[in-house]
Amino acid sequence: MITGVSQMSQMLAEMDRMKGLGRPLSGSPVLEPGGGALAGNRATTTDFSQVFKGAVNQVNQLQQSANALEHAFEMGDSKVDLTQVMVTMQKANVAFEGMTQVRNKFINAYKEIMNMSV
Repeated sequence: MITGVSQMSQMLAEMDRMKGLGRPLSGSPVLEPGGGALAGNRATTTDFSQVFKGAVNQVNQLQQSANALEHAFEMGDSKVDLTQVMVTMQKANVAFEGMTQVRNKFINAYKEIMNMSV
């Protein structure tokens, strides 16, 4: 379960890091987390869709490994025990629920922005 939690923690840390990567107004410096200001053209950007796609792929891999272990256990593989199957399935479940919550928050934020008057 530690692996699934650490992957979710990494994903949340990446999302927290991305919060500060908004585009600056023209002529204003970009403030880095270390406190230093850099020129706008030297700032690094991260595409949210790529981060989310990576997270979806990780969740998919967890679900596939859980399904493979479940199938191996059902077929009577002596190398796979029930606790291993249950822990792997819970990792996949927690990762999927976390990804769903992130998606829901993103959709709510999008709807809120679309309802703003200009």
